Amino acid sequence: MAGMKIRKARLGDVGAIFAIRSRVRENHLSASELAERGITKAAFGKWLSDGYGIWIADLDGSAAGFAIAIPTEATLWALFVDPDFEGRGVGAALLRMAEEWLFAQGCDDISLTTGADPKNRAHGFYDMHGWHSTGDVDGDEIEYIKSNPSLSLFDFSEGV
Repeated sequence: MAGMKIRKARLGDVGAIFAIRSRVRENHLSASELAERGITKAAFGKWLSDGYGIWIADLDGSAAGFAIAIPTEATLWALFVDPDFEGRGVGAALLRMAEEWLFAQGCDDISLTTGADPKNRAHGFYDMHGWHSTGDVDGDEIEYIKSNPSLSLFDFSEGV
């Protein structure tokens, strides 16, 4: 999409990331609920130094969304789009970036969790992008997985 740039996040992006996270309509958590889960502005620097993949989508000069991936857990940990930028390809662009990066880190299968409420738009979004629900529900979260498309189920190089 013209005018959109996906870039690696910097320490100075922490305010924009938390502003987006506080504005979402689905899977919304208050600042205190986030803090209870260890998701704080102070933790952001550690995530960067621990090698998390963190990206910002800039659209028309504004932070439109973000994604966070954890390679050691083969997990897309967060993907959120500011409601003012929904429907403009921001989520899809961030998802592609995170998937490609996780697979490039050597992850064969990657996972994510999202709110289990079947009315959440995330379910259709992830289905449309090739993710599959495992059916595993933990509390109010459901797991999705995706396999590296460059891996084949069969190795035909040795013949039969």
